[in-house]
Amino acid sequence: MNLTIKGDMTPDLPIDKFKDIVATYKGENSFILDVISRVEKSHTASVKQIASVVKVYLSDVEYAKKNEERLARMVPIKEGKGEVIGEVISIKEYSNDYDFGRSSIYKMLIEDFKGYRVFGSIPAFFLDENIKVGDFVKFNAKLKQKELGFGFYSYPSKGIFVDGESAKIAKEEFKVEKPAPVDPSVVKRDKVTRELMDFLST
Repeated sequence: MNLTIKGDMTPDLPIDKFKDIVATYKGENSFILDVISRVEKSHTASVKQIASVVKVYLSDVEYAKKNEERLARMVPIKEGKGEVIGEVISIKEYSNDYDFGRSSIYKMLIEDFKGYRVFGSIPAFFLDENIKVGDFVKFNAKLKQKELGFGFYSYPSKGIFVDGESAKIAKEEFKVEKPAPVDPSVVKRDKVTRELMDFLST
């Protein structure tokens, strides 16, 4: 591929990798697709475009690998009343138009030690204790699965914080008790979309 490069090139500029991406890319990243479209028309790329496309591409590959490994560890959520115990992965704030007692409502994503993630509103008993990302928590709630490895919780109650050592012990116990991963050749695994997981993890 004949390519005209605009800008000051450096020895570590990944030109060959960029050309390979342009020639073989089958992904859905809109940024990469847009740059490829422009390059195919003009046979020109800037130094910044080359560096950015390669960086984004490698990031996507790493994300896909980690997500695949995570999904391989996932187990179905037992729906109904149950216990949530795990680590707070993210917290998001939303405007509250209904409850005049609080101007905002907060929701959190929990990496449950049992092998899945659940998302739901943060109850007052955690907000009052200034819950934060990285805390270990345990509470009862109603659980509902959306897809393998991800679901929602509602009606949380009896919440407590778990210290790091107790959390480590509980996590190891669940590893021992967890059943073998679902065989995708027997049961079709639901697809977890990147857009949803990115949204919940930011």
